[in-house]
Amino acid sequence: KLLWDYQEGDSSNLIRPLKATSVITTPESHRELHKELRMTHKRLDRQTKGKTELQRVLEKRKWEQRLKMSRDQEEAKKKTSQLHQELLKRQQRLENLEKDQKSKQEEPEFIQVKERLRKTAGPDARGKEV
Repeated sequence: KLLWDYQEGDSSNLIRPLKATSVITTPESHRELHKELRMTHKRLDRQTKGKTELQRVLEKRKWEQRLKMSRDQEEAKKKTSQLHQELLKRQQRLENLEKDQKSKQEEPEFIQVKERLRKTAGPDARGKEV
């Protein structure tokens, strides 16, 4: 099948034939790309059927925001400096110490007194603890 093209600026006013595009002569990459475009178009048509343009735009924006947030979170994890990591470790240690102190304060008083006595009492003459 031949396609014809009429070119206006031509002085001869001839109709020149264009090369016919054949499935056989088109490159495989071009065919694959065209097939992918058709598939994508069909998939989008099925997804957006019955939705207004505004709904589609809002959904696209939400999706892009979620994607951007996930990327930002990944970058933040990667970019934590050594100083920041050390500060986080220190904060965690301090929180653990506070929890330990609170749990000790909740113990009965006689247990706390006994612990203090153990710490202050030194070994006696024979090398045994009191």
